[in-house]
Amino acid sequence: MGDRGKALSTRFVAERHALMGFIYGMVRDLAGAEDILQEVWIRLMEAVERGETIAEPGKWCRGVAKNLILHYWREKRTAKVVADSELLDLVEQALNEQADPWDSRRQALMECMDRLPEKSKRLLQMKYEQGLSFAGMAERLNRSLDSLKMALCRVRQALLECAEKKLRCAESNP
Repeated sequence: MGDRGKALSTRFVAERHALMGFIYGMVRDLAGAEDILQEVWIRLMEAVERGETIAEPGKWCRGVAKNLILHYWREKRTAKVVADSELLDLVEQALNEQADPWDSRRQALMECMDRLPEKSKRLLQMKYEQGLSFAGMAERLNRSLDSLKMALCRVRQALLECAEKKLRCAESNP
């Protein structure tokens, strides 16, 4: 899986709760909803392998989920399901039009991360991208555990303050 696949995987994981809520709200069966969510994931990875471009992964996944929900309803005709594709289209449209509250937060955080000094960026990469333990980081950087933990704590605090400031500015200047 290339960088594009990893990015889509990360986005899928970040949005899986909202997608699961959409699916479960329509099928009202936890096992069925989990099956559909897994099938959406499989189809997303197959699309990546085929080289498809997916500009809006959340919208794409909801579209796939919608089709799988319709199939689920057809299979469960004996159940008392009062829903059809028009209802599902309306729910999907509402979700697509709804602004993602995390988008502005992610954007603010990314802008703040771009402004960090290289040393701070390196700490974040080692901890979160490479998954190194504090002990591993301390050994690699030849630093004490305590100084490393404090440095990372300061970087995270600086990111939090920067992102909150950006969000406040965005709210006051729409």
